Amino acid sequence: MVAGAIFAIFTAALAPKAEAQTRIYNITLTNLTSTAPNSGQPFSPPVFATHDNTVDLWTLGSAASLGIERIAEAGNRTVLVSDLQPLVGAGVLNLVTPLSSPLPQGGAVTIQIAADAAHPFLSSAFMLGWTNDGFSGQDSIDLFSLTGTTVFDLMGYDAGTEINNERTGFLGALGGGNGRDPENGVITVHTGIRGDVDAPASWNWTNPVARISISVAAPEPSSVGLIALGLFVPAGMLRRRRKA
Repeated sequence: MVAGAIFAIFTAALAPKAEAQTRIYNITLTNLTSTAPNSGQPFSPPVFATHDNTVDLWTLGSAASLGIERIAEAGNRTVLVSDLQPLVGAGVLNLVTPLSSPLPQGGAVTIQIAADAAHPFLSSAFMLGWTNDGFSGQDSIDLFSLTGTTVFDLMGYDAGTEINNERTGFLGALGGGNGRDPENGVITVHTGIRGDVDAPASWNWTNPVARISISVAAPEPSSVGLIALGLFVPAGMLRRRRKA
């Protein structure tokens, strides 16, 4: 009984520290757009970040930041990464930038990312590569509220920064540069490729465009468990000595 009481007391005392420890998550991003030739949408190399509630990569219904604009129009994540890097160690806990080339239709990429109780939110962004300013991603999913493996289906979004003219010279996929046809809008759900100018209708998609699978990576033995075990064994030995 003494051993059980000691174990319970020290486990309860150390539990808040265990809860505050960093958790590692496995994140798999899958491109769900069509795999038929010259169809669907490739994704630009994505950006993933875990952060607190002071950081906001993007929000539906709000104007896009310059970092999201550059991703949505050109697949260029440099500005967003540069904006987030100074926040690492403060509002941002972990910043992960996998891939150096587009994620093809039907392809998938898996990363590991850290989160803690102070930085529980996961956000991401990547371009729908054959659009004027289409992108997708996640907006502040609370990782600490999830259990087991959780799957999220992601919509295609319009950054509202460029008119969807679907013309050669304004879509990088059509060559001839990546000109801008500015639009002072806000982030909305993308209406897709019309296919009535230069971009073919086969580049269109049916939402969701992507799927994110999230699970907690297998944890290493915690110091709490080891300390509790260390306390329990001497207490058990003490009880045996008293019986003897």
